Amino acid sequence: MNRRLLLIVIVLGSLVGLFVFGTESENPGASTFSVLGPPGMPFAPTQVGINSSWFCAGVPATSQRGGDVIVTNPTAVPLRGRITVFSTSRKVVMQDISVGARDSGSFALEKLATGDYLSAFVELDGGLGMVEQRVRHPNGRSLSPCSNAPSSNWYLADGITLSAGYDLVVTNPFPDYTNITVSVLTADGVRTPAKLQNQTIAGQSVLKIDLEQFGLRDEQLLAIEVNSTPERVVVSRAQNYYGGLGRNGYAMTLGAPSTDNRWFFADGEKADNTSESLTLLNPSELPASVTVQVFTATEGGDEFVAVQIYDVAEGSVVKVDVDAIAGLPNGRHALVVNSPEVGIVAEQVITRGSGGGAVTVVSLGARVSSTRWWVPTALQDVNEAAMVVMNQTGESGTFSLFTLGPGGLQPVPGFQKVALPAASDFVGGFADVDLTGTGLIGQPILVETTVDSVVLRRPNRGTGLKGRTSVLAVPEI
Repeated sequence: MNRRLLLIVIVLGSLVGLFVFGTESENPGASTFSVLGPPGMPFAPTQVGINSSWFCAGVPATSQRGGDVIVTNPTAVPLRGRITVFSTSRKVVMQDISVGARDSGSFALEKLATGDYLSAFVELDGGLGMVEQRVRHPNGRSLSPCSNAPSSNWYLADGITLSAGYDLVVTNPFPDYTNITVSVLTADGVRTPAKLQNQTIAGQSVLKIDLEQFGLRDEQLLAIEVNSTPERVVVSRAQNYYGGLGRNGYAMTLGAPSTDNRWFFADGEKADNTSESLTLLNPSELPASVTVQVFTATEGGDEFVAVQIYDVAEGSVVKVDVDAIAGLPNGRHALVVNSPEVGIVAEQVITRGSGGGAVTVVSLGARVSSTRWWVPTALQDVNEAAMVVMNQTGESGTFSLFTLGPGGLQPVPGFQKVALPAASDFVGGFADVDLTGTGLIGQPILVETTVDSVVLRRPNRGTGLKGRTSVLAVPEI
């Protein structure tokens, strides 16, 4: 984004604003990273015999804050590996780990190292396994899968500093230094803070960037691109919302390590005291024609399908007000974002509730197709919409649930070959998964579908806190 950038804010296709703008050791030797593919959406590897590497977003580790790395082993033999913890204090700690067969292990990072932020690199011997991180914060827990690879380019389409804290957290997992350049789009144009141009990050360390300290205060939209050289990095966004734009809650999420042509969102809703929007970022040097499809199908013939087309200029952001789409009925819906010619980044912003009881979720869409999706971190409670299964195709299919336990995968009674509708002959449908009364707590879950799908879970925010977040499950690829 070192070229001229535009910020275009669109509400339902109407132009409302145009702006130019085990064993523990400290300071171990360098680890050898095993990268299973190009940077993209986190996935569960299926190839046996190689080591797999996972790069986590980072957790705050100051008073009343901390976080866990959760390692899930779906195999019939114990899983061994290592956790290396990087810190804003530049100290490095490595610990050997072991997770039993068909079990999960949780490792509290603040018990291993100290610093404002801690970030984990996890290497698993033999390859098979999944890694997620969970932040414990007074304003809500935040769960997210860890990345399979670092990247030289990271994108964050949405963000605010209006009555909200925003820390950009950058991890350099390599032993050598690297330099980053941060470009920011705001409603007033492009901002390139001098101290964030060619900023050096020491090897195996974490850099915290408080955006307000760089003059980015009271901003209602911040789209960010981070470029690094010579080493690749991991970039995440820590947002603590306390009322700005009606948002509330805490979220720590990975950025997008690359652009893509399709993004799927399973957790849309139109209701009283609920607001929803999409933020579309085009960081390329070419204009993009982006199609947004919204559908409400749960039964054939009852679907509502809307198609909107948006022109997203090169180096620009378009904000789409989903609530304002003509004819969209109250209730649940799903969305598909298509940009066939130019890769973009798409994030959904949805706030349920109002005032101090509001809960805001900002999340990237899914960008892969799979028929097997894992919920590696066990649900701590269940309700009538604990998970959502989205059909990516125009053909009706089914889904089945299995739990992982000492005896292997076990089918969940009442959840075998459940109907998964198609909204029409050109776009898929979705199904809310009501787990009330099933007792599916404390066990990893596998979702199998007969058609390409997306699976999303909706864990609670923590003891004593209202509302739920939305987290994509982990696809097998």
